[in-house]
Amino acid sequence: MKAITAIARCLSILFSPLLMGTYGIILTMWLSYLCYSPMKARLIVIAVTFVATCAIPVIAIFLLNRLGVVKNPTLNDRTDRTVPYVICTLCYIAVAIYYHFVNAPVWLSMFMLGGAVALVILAVVNRWWKISGHATGMGAIVAMLFFLTCSGNSPLNLQSEFITGIIVTGAVCTSRLILNRHTLLQVGAGFLNGFICIFLPAWFFQGASLPTL
Repeated sequence: MKAITAIARCLSILFSPLLMGTYGIILTMWLSYLCYSPMKARLIVIAVTFVATCAIPVIAIFLLNRLGVVKNPTLNDRTDRTVPYVICTLCYIAVAIYYHFVNAPVWLSMFMLGGAVALVILAVVNRWWKISGHATGMGAIVAMLFFLTCSGNSPLNLQSEFITGIIVTGAVCTSRLILNRHTLLQVGAGFLNGFICIFLPAWFFQGASLPTL
């Protein structure tokens, strides 16, 4: 049982919601037609995404903890999550604007704006109910893979990647249950939140998506 709990903790850290934006853009840069863009341009976009959606929120969370706004930097208490979610939302919006100015496909900006919407939903719902941020992040990754699979924006057959995404999502969501961080309903709601908020905006705007990064 200790080994299972240790694995669950590792999965929770490795697939932290703060890393989902970076993982998503890495997968997109190598699995979509953007893989034909110059390597330097792709690496710059990934670096900017990491700083904005992971590094800045992490620094903000620790500063909020020092100031007493957040009791625990792990944000296990749902009452600690509102301000960090607001900060993350602003960061995702900023990245979406950045994508627009570097001439990325519109659907790529929609991924980030969809992430911002998902974060707003998390911030609101978590005032009363502890919906899973991990499940939301994994739902977003699955939505991105599903979009690339069925939209024609990838030169590859992504069936194996999509199936792998589903399996990893199941493992991460199960880890949250093993650690007693969420109920099954909270995990399911989180997954749907991430999937819907990412897939629908990208799918709606895919007609404007030309890989000009």
